[in-house]
Amino acid sequence: MATTRKARTYRKRKRSAKRVFNNILSAILLIILTAALFVFINERFIKWDFIPTSADIVHFFVGGGKPYVKPLDSEAAVYFIDVGQGDCELIRSKNCNILIDCGDDGRVDEVVGFIGYSGVERLDYVIATHPHADHIGGMYRILEKFDVGTVILPKLSESQIPETVFYQKMLNVIDRKGIKTEYAEAGKIYEIAEKTSLEIIAPLYDNYEDLNNSSVVARYTHGGNSFLFTGDAESLAELDILDNGLDVRADVLKIGHHGSAGASSKAFLEKVKPQIAVIEVGEVNDYGHPRAEVFERLGQVGCKEVYTTAADGNIVVVSDGAFLKVKTEKAEIAAA
Repeated sequence: MATTRKARTYRKRKRSAKRVFNNILSAILLIILTAALFVFINERFIKWDFIPTSADIVHFFVGGGKPYVKPLDSEAAVYFIDVGQGDCELIRSKNCNILIDCGDDGRVDEVVGFIGYSGVERLDYVIATHPHADHIGGMYRILEKFDVGTVILPKLSESQIPETVFYQKMLNVIDRKGIKTEYAEAGKIYEIAEKTSLEIIAPLYDNYEDLNNSSVVARYTHGGNSFLFTGDAESLAELDILDNGLDVRADVLKIGHHGSAGASSKAFLEKVKPQIAVIEVGEVNDYGHPRAEVFERLGQVGCKEVYTTAADGNIVVVSDGAFLKVKTEKAEIAAA
């Protein structure tokens, strides 16, 4: 009898403990859901700066998207995303997000993750500089994943249009989703915000034999700071730009064609006069990129800082309109 009474008491306590546990778990889940809802509402409508965003929370727990920099309303952040032997740049400001290239299909998941960790849901402009796989091989997946405003492409001659699968997939997604598409027009300026703009510099012609020279070259200006993105444009395209008297001065230069000796000519660099240069290149590649000659030329024109994605990982340059600050993935990891 006593044993039965003890068993009943034990079962009663066990049920009571289970109810308490379930109540606590329900309360925790309710708090999490309420907090998530509040974060969502704040991001979409209230926009209080002191409340963390979903990207802040993801970064806190999983540490993605390094170096993690959330630009202030008055700032622009330019991320050079490490995609190995390829190019990918993301420009973020208060009113506009711009993606230039995305690397090969095999690295696009990293790009999607980086953009997601950065809290970007819409890409207002996407520039596909030229149809080589190391620049736009995964672009069809980017266009599938994100809301996109306008895609900017180089106008190619009929003989230049590639029949590659990744290029056709990109065009198919553009057509299926009805994404606005424009051909790059040298001299055209997209006004992003007051004192912030994107100017198309090249290509100037559509009959280059080498697709590299058909690369879209763009100059992004934020206040008194400017950035020049050159795709794979080589010395012939650079000479055409100089001959047409276009303004290519820039504080930050994305070096052309991964540091190839056939790009970043001395004459071109003298006009750009960069203070900071970024080379997007694979740590192991068959081309000998970046070439020593390019580093020498940069030194000759007074470039003070040179970064490579091979050595530094992801790189971000933040502009407040007057001053620039640089953070790199490898330095952030080393300091952690």
